[in-house]
Amino acid sequence: MENIEANIGTKPEPLKKLKRIDRYYISHEIRHLLHLESGFLFTVKQLFVSPGKFIRNFIFEDRGKATKPIIFLIFSATIFTLNFHFFHKEWQFFSLNQASIDQYSAEKMISNWMNNHIGYTSLMIGFLIALWIKVFFRKHSYNIYEIIVILCYSIGQVLLIIAFFSLLGSLFKVKLFSEIGFYTGNIYIFWAIGQFFGEQKIINYVKSMVCCFLGAISFRLILNLLVTVYYELGIK
Repeated sequence: MENIEANIGTKPEPLKKLKRIDRYYISHEIRHLLHLESGFLFTVKQLFVSPGKFIRNFIFEDRGKATKPIIFLIFSATIFTLNFHFFHKEWQFFSLNQASIDQYSAEKMISNWMNNHIGYTSLMIGFLIALWIKVFFRKHSYNIYEIIVILCYSIGQVLLIIAFFSLLGSLFKVKLFSEIGFYTGNIYIFWAIGQFFGEQKIINYVKSMVCCFLGAISFRLILNLLVTVYYELGIK
């Protein structure tokens, strides 16, 4: 009772004052940033050397060294977007075939959203490809979430490849580099997915290619459907 009475009327403890930002704070932030970058660079390197083995290791054994898959995809998409924005270039995942001039505004709105949200668009494409992978590689025991991990890493790496070749094209004023980057990225994702399911079997690379094409076609059909819906709703 005496303790309760003693505590009545006492002033609350003042909030802890933040330390001033000084060289120690800055050095700590830089070290933290470098730690993030080292994990990112490690992930990029491993995805170039042996993507299948690296992703299997992440799923089943060690997740400490690598950048997490969704973070990797978003970070890669950010680098991709900044590269194209800095050099004032445009990028389109698909060129929608408008049925009429009246549908142009809906098409343009959806296209602009995709180009301004590369990370989310990549996730949607990856999810559709993952569904097809689940069908064509159904004998394997991987669930849909583990397959999405494969696509996050693979698509993220593709964005970095395209951004790198686009950067070379801008620096050397050679448009051919951008086309090389596009086709290199496509070849890479076929290779990465096929290697994950077994690098010794050629059929896995063929299935990988088919899944990517079907995923791309599915995404295109969905976009065309969205354009039609927006047009029918009277969105101009």
